Amino acid sequence: MSMLESLRTTANVLGKGLAAVLVVFSIASYIISLALGPILFFSTADGLSVATHTIHQIPVLFFMAFDVPIPAGLSVGTMFLGVWVLFVVCVAAAWFSRGGFLNSIKGFPNKALSLSKTNFLFIMPLASSALFFATIVITQFQTTQGVQTGSLTFPPQTSPYLILLELAFAPLREEFAFRMTSIGIPVGLFLLVRFRNDPKVSGVKNSLKLLLLAIFSPEYAKTKAGYRSVAGNGLFRGISPLEWILILITSIVFGAAHFLLGGGWEIGKVTTAFMAGFVFGVMFVAYGAYAAVLMHWFFNYYFTVLDMANSAYGGAFSALSNLSVLANYGAGLFVLVIFLLVSAFRLGNYLTARVTGTVSQ
Repeated sequence: MSMLESLRTTANVLGKGLAAVLVVFSIASYIISLALGPILFFSTADGLSVATHTIHQIPVLFFMAFDVPIPAGLSVGTMFLGVWVLFVVCVAAAWFSRGGFLNSIKGFPNKALSLSKTNFLFIMPLASSALFFATIVITQFQTTQGVQTGSLTFPPQTSPYLILLELAFAPLREEFAFRMTSIGIPVGLFLLVRFRNDPKVSGVKNSLKLLLLAIFSPEYAKTKAGYRSVAGNGLFRGISPLEWILILITSIVFGAAHFLLGGGWEIGKVTTAFMAGFVFGVMFVAYGAYAAVLMHWFFNYYFTVLDMANSAYGGAFSALSNLSVLANYGAGLFVLVIFLLVSAFRLGNYLTARVTGTVSQ
């Protein structure tokens, strides 16, 4: 074995070991953060006071543009619990995806990471921390160039618990608008046309089932129809040209909407929101709605709840909040560096093969 191969093997073992540690710590912090939400809401005086307020309408956004207010008459506390339960459902779906989280942990030392094979809950900490770090780097770079990103603002004296509810509801509302209806429904309609003569798809009942399945998981809808999927064909062949186009379009609109709708964001937010929307879109197509919601949850709910717990309780929660931020910084840098090194190594091998004539021209 050459020195280069030896170094590569050592780096691979160390890298996988560090990745496994980061994943386990991140999942533990996710679960703590998830549990802290209702604890904060219903065990503090401010939270209990806000929980009794009434929500008369729930704004549901369709196809990125059509806002439909749904009459509700719910208390803020009930609304928050409903949103929280949906997050728990998403975590449960993520836990069992692609063979299960525990199997991914056990098999990780001997397997390569792959969206087509690896459990989403194992992928999530690596993808979310890389996106988190990239967002910070891009924001800082834009600031040095005079392009301001701004920050989300609320009216003065707004209760932090109302802010928490709004931030928690946003992943559900926005993923329904930008991914589930704007990507899932077109993919479902494509499959209905593509397999219109297939007995598994034809008929009103089967067509509605396939369309509904595509809204929640284009991956499963494609598998059911017999079309190529990420699990069966890998990321790039498993995502169809139509899906790539839809991911790009929805990401552009997602980025623009953050600036055009105000709320304190400035023009620099378009870049980072576009990047986030692109990642959310890929995760939606590769795994399902639960994956896009949880990636969005990471930015809206996770850090907010840890910060609120720090303010309310201090002590160990202060340490957890600070450690989580530092861990995501470190994990994001680690993932991006590894990605660049692997890409450079593969490019070097490819160019070498081209020069020596071992690949077709």
